[in-house]
Amino acid sequence: MLRTTVFLISLLSLINCYADSRTTLYDFRYWTSPEHTRIVIDVEKGIKYDIDIKNKYINLNVQNAKLLNKTFKKIFFKDKRIYKTNIRREGKVFRLFFRTKQKYIVKSYTLKPNSKYKYHRLVIDLYDKKQTKTIKKVQAPTSSDAKKSKSKRKIILIDAGHGGEDPGAIGYKKSKEKNITLQIAKKLAIKLNKTKGYRAILSRKGDYYVSLTKRVRIAQANNASLFVSVHADSVNHKSARGASVYTLSAKGGSTKFAKQLEQSQNIVDQFGGVESLIDGDKYLNEILLDFSRKDRDIQSQKLASKILIEMNKIIRLHKKEPQKAGFVVLKTPSIPSVLVETAFISNPTDERRLNDPKEQDKIAQAIYRGIINYYN
Repeated sequence: MLRTTVFLISLLSLINCYADSRTTLYDFRYWTSPEHTRIVIDVEKGIKYDIDIKNKYINLNVQNAKLLNKTFKKIFFKDKRIYKTNIRREGKVFRLFFRTKQKYIVKSYTLKPNSKYKYHRLVIDLYDKKQTKTIKKVQAPTSSDAKKSKSKRKIILIDAGHGGEDPGAIGYKKSKEKNITLQIAKKLAIKLNKTKGYRAILSRKGDYYVSLTKRVRIAQANNASLFVSVHADSVNHKSARGASVYTLSAKGGSTKFAKQLEQSQNIVDQFGGVESLIDGDKYLNEILLDFSRKDRDIQSQKLASKILIEMNKIIRLHKKEPQKAGFVVLKTPSIPSVLVETAFISNPTDERRLNDPKEQDKIAQAIYRGIINYYN
């Protein structure tokens, strides 16, 4: 009897060890943008997987995996690219079948944990095959280009910070920066598009991730005359309040706080996988070294000052003068660019204000007046 009991205990231990050794699939998320659909799975380190693409099926095979019950329903997702999702277990292999509406370019990679996500992530991107390059080779503007641009509408790129897998800063009451920035950006775009002679373009129109360098290239592709990036500050202590406006510094942040903010905003591999920094583009660097960069910096300072004057009328300022930092999104050759930190989402009072639609409209109106005054 004793031997039988010992045998059963040993057997149970082996079963438990096997169960614990399996790779856990913790969570599933999907993000849909105009150009691609992103599938994100929270996983353990060292996941072993392969992807088969057959006609309109994308098959993900994960070796020796187990799925949490609470995430089961999250697998079944439909959007304009994914028609149906099925799952099947074949021995030790966990298989997911994504039936798509047409053939797509599929890319996959894993991302390490970061301050926002505690697990490793398996990312699968479905790109439309008919995509064209966002922008051709960039050329410095000529005097004839400048004359043409004056006769046309003024094009403003409104960049809503973060999005999709990148929530941005998390507020004292768990608000997400990505949602607030998009709401303010949309309100600002509406105001500009209702103004004769102006046209606003959004870098993103929904909750999806757009890489930092792509935001720059969207501005270039649309011949934008201004680039305005909307954000919300966050620090560890909740006492900090107010708005700030930043312009580009080739040497990096002008203060310790600016350097910390710069570091948090410039993370390019935590949410989007592989992307090239603007600094790695030799042609763009040549432009950044010519006279157009100096003019851009002067105009960026003027725009920042105009926005600060208007922001001061509706909200406390954290910094009364334009600040400098090496934000990637501000590296738009020849385009005056600013990054507006609308308030501190980490401050309870500022957070309530940022989530209030009426206050969002006031912030959008202040940025709008700053832009109009800059041109006037």
